[in-house]
Amino acid sequence: MKDISLPLVSVVVPVYNTQDFIQACIDSVTNQSYKNWELVLVDDQSTDNSFEICQHAADKDPRIKAIRQENNAGALAARNRGIQESTGKFLCFLDSDDTYEPDKIEIQLAFMLKSKHAISFTMFQRITEAGEFMGKSNVPFAPEISYRQLLGNPQFSIITIMVDTMQVSIPLLKLELVKAEDYVFHLAILKQGFKAYGINKALSNYRYRLGSQSTSFMGNAADLWKVLYSIEKLGLLPSIFYFSRYISKGLKKKMILMSQIKQVQGN
Repeated sequence: MKDISLPLVSVVVPVYNTQDFIQACIDSVTNQSYKNWELVLVDDQSTDNSFEICQHAADKDPRIKAIRQENNAGALAARNRGIQESTGKFLCFLDSDDTYEPDKIEIQLAFMLKSKHAISFTMFQRITEAGEFMGKSNVPFAPEISYRQLLGNPQFSIITIMVDTMQVSIPLLKLELVKAEDYVFHLAILKQGFKAYGINKALSNYRYRLGSQSTSFMGNAADLWKVLYSIEKLGLLPSIFYFSRYISKGLKKKMILMSQIKQVQGN
């Protein structure tokens, strides 16, 4: 049963060809200790059984919406659709191959309500395709992050954030930067004058899949330059400065990730 005395939390999930993982994603939301949530699953014309799994979940639980895009338009368009369909005061995101820890929403919402923060994030941990623990986030924890601090320095994952939609204007982005869409979204919400406040607990699980778009360092770097110079329009010298920050910190993150991969492969 919903606890209607507490605010509704919307979780938006773009879905595309993740039939092996989407049920675990859904279960991680339905098993939350906090019960007043809605799960908005937006399928981007999957060619496997992903949408059928989503629809079956929606048939069993009225808090779940299963929506199918008319055309395959990409994860960002699916996320935008999910934002438009969501009705919660607080908004969270999850990728269809990732999961939440059971107390993620409860802990984060309590943190938000207590301090009246507009935006918060948590730490995350990596899991293997089989769902086994792989390693902690390779991003160092920061208690608060401003727009300027985020430039050239991605500090949190979209699967960890919670946003108060009564304070923050939620952007519906139209981009062709596949590897930097989440980062542009983070900049867009912080650019409104907010800071993001962190919880130093791993409450989301990022599933590492070999060859996924988020693991290409050079591809990420190319898109990040476009973000700094073309989207944020920082100018040449500031863009170079913040891009250098990204390369320096990004190489350290990459080394940690490679170490985690090597350890998993050695087991």
